[in-house]
Amino acid sequence: MDWFSRIPDNIAANKKSHFWLFFILLVFLSLTMMYLYQPLCPGQDFFFHYRRLQALMDGMKTSPLLIYLDYNAIDGYGYFTKAFYPDFVLIPFAFIGNLTNLEFAYQVMVFTMTVLCGVFTYITVNRIYKKPFAAAIAALLYTFCVYRLLDLYHRAALGETLTFTFIPVVFLGLYHIIKGDYKKWYILAIGFSLMIFTHLISSVLMFFTLLILLLVYYKPLIKDPKRLLYLLVAGIATLVITSYYFFPMLEQAITATFYYESRELTIKTQDSALPFHWIIWGMFTGVVIPAQAFIPGVGFLLTVAVGLRLFVYGKSSALRSVDVGVVIGLVYIIASSPLFPWSVFPFNKLNFIQMAWRLFEFTSFFFAVAGGYYLSLILKSNKRKFAAGWIVVILLVFVMVNDARSYEMYRCGRPITQVAAFNNDYHLGGLEYVPSAVPSIEYLHQRGDSIGTLYGGTSIANFRRIKGVTSFDVNATGNIGSETLELPLIYYKGYVVKQDNKEIPPVAESKNGLVEILIDKPGHITVYYGGTPVQKLSWIITLLSILGLCAYIFLSKKERRNKNSR
Repeated sequence: MDWFSRIPDNIAANKKSHFWLFFILLVFLSLTMMYLYQPLCPGQDFFFHYRRLQALMDGMKTSPLLIYLDYNAIDGYGYFTKAFYPDFVLIPFAFIGNLTNLEFAYQVMVFTMTVLCGVFTYITVNRIYKKPFAAAIAALLYTFCVYRLLDLYHRAALGETLTFTFIPVVFLGLYHIIKGDYKKWYILAIGFSLMIFTHLISSVLMFFTLLILLLVYYKPLIKDPKRLLYLLVAGIATLVITSYYFFPMLEQAITATFYYESRELTIKTQDSALPFHWIIWGMFTGVVIPAQAFIPGVGFLLTVAVGLRLFVYGKSSALRSVDVGVVIGLVYIIASSPLFPWSVFPFNKLNFIQMAWRLFEFTSFFFAVAGGYYLSLILKSNKRKFAAGWIVVILLVFVMVNDARSYEMYRCGRPITQVAAFNNDYHLGGLEYVPSAVPSIEYLHQRGDSIGTLYGGTSIANFRRIKGVTSFDVNATGNIGSETLELPLIYYKGYVVKQDNKEIPPVAESKNGLVEILIDKPGHITVYYGGTPVQKLSWIITLLSILGLCAYIFLSKKERRNKNSR
């Protein structure tokens, strides 16, 4: 048994084994999570995001530039989620889905992004603090924290969940801007671009979190103005890279108003405050099955992890940075309570984030890093660290077992194959992106596939909808004159109309928010969403900027290697 007792020391002596042992544990916990949360059940926002992935899969079959809308939505009227909710990160999984099926692609996405979340967190913490043990513990605590499990399965808030994977990349990039090699500014640009491509609200919260950290660590920026310059470069690069999302979204927003602007569809931030007893409960979730389906919080393990600070002595800049993160995390918890003045300027301008407890995503990261770092300072021997690592793994499995029971109890009442229909709002959430001119979804449902005409002498025949292409024949008993047709398609800028294979402009929005066209003669009409010049140009800009950034990184590393070899 002497060889067994030497295992921790052997692992500690072999630096290459640090990451691979962590990686094995990460994959094991990821597979355990996938197994425990079976079958896949619909959380709060599940159908909305599940449909997004399906719409992307359909779009990839018809448009190489990924210019598409969900043409099956709302009984064929179409819905342009993509313009407002970015799909870039979903692209590889949609490709997998077209080779297999939707559910398999979704599950592969969950597993892949979970593993990447752990890997990116490990790399970030290890690069900043140079402690592999702290990095491993932090990565496991963060990747399988209660709030991420809640986001992933109970809420099924896919956009927010996927940003967990990129938050560590953003913080690593910020570290290089403030204290590290500021010529690695591209890490910040890559991380923030991926966040924007995933979930805009989380990106806004990330931006304000970065502002707080920049205010705390302003001295290095003032001392070396080049760091500020590279911070600006990272910001500009981010805006260029995310052209694929930003400019088409702005184009649609400028062109028309939508339900999210004209109707109060979601709760305001000040109305989402958590009662104090729920905040306390949320800090200890994960060890028992809760008495209700939804209790947002950081969980028992992260609360205990932060409590380890009581057993840490001494001072260092690294310890101070960890403590700063903990303080920010605690402030974010307070921000979810009635104590925080969300109704007061300037905080009332952040009503679009809807739920203040979204900040728990960042609290979870700060607390996980703190737990890993504190534990690495408390435990001196390799044997104790080895044992502590296994205890953390066992506790995480225990948390997932309990949470999976809660998931099964509260979420597994409906099949994921439920058909989108009028009585469930077509699985489109709050229908935020319907133009304000549309009277109601009830109106569309009752209207059906009818085509409105201005003159009684015009008749419609051979109406069809095939994979996003609506077609019909226009007939007339006499001279058609200048006829106006209102089509059963929700208007978004980018529709193309052809008569007898010849494009006929203009396409306008009717008084009911639908596609309206003018024709002056009988013929065969085809209508499809072909996109706008802005959408096509934005996609090209994003593609070229990504290629340019890759070339820059390659040349920078090559130049660095050449300097080191001299």
